[in-house]
Amino acid sequence: MYDRTKVLLAIASAIVAAAAMTAPAQFAAADEDPTKPAADMIEQKYNLDIKKLFASKCSWCHQSYGMKQADGPKLAGTSKTREQVITQIRNGKSPMPGFKNQLKQEEIEALADYIKALPKN
Repeated sequence: MYDRTKVLLAIASAIVAAAAMTAPAQFAAADEDPTKPAADMIEQKYNLDIKKLFASKCSWCHQSYGMKQADGPKLAGTSKTREQVITQIRNGKSPMPGFKNQLKQEEIEALADYIKALPKN
């Protein structure tokens, strides 16, 4: 029998990822997107679509690709070190779940580097 919570989380994750890929651009122009420099840098370094990964795993609670507070805090401008961000993504911290069983180490590091590269404002 399936764990209902895991099934619901998987369904919700798929919905968020699909919405992120099909939704109209959140910012009117690329130069108005404050996350673009961070995303470009991470995509080049890790060769992955960091915004798609962020949308599927993080945007539940961290809105606007980490630029706004929602259920979770705003991530842009965090005072946490890169290692602290990696540890929190990997292990979680209530109420945030850990992602060590869902993400590869490289994906966790890419998310941490993206978060640390976000502009403070």
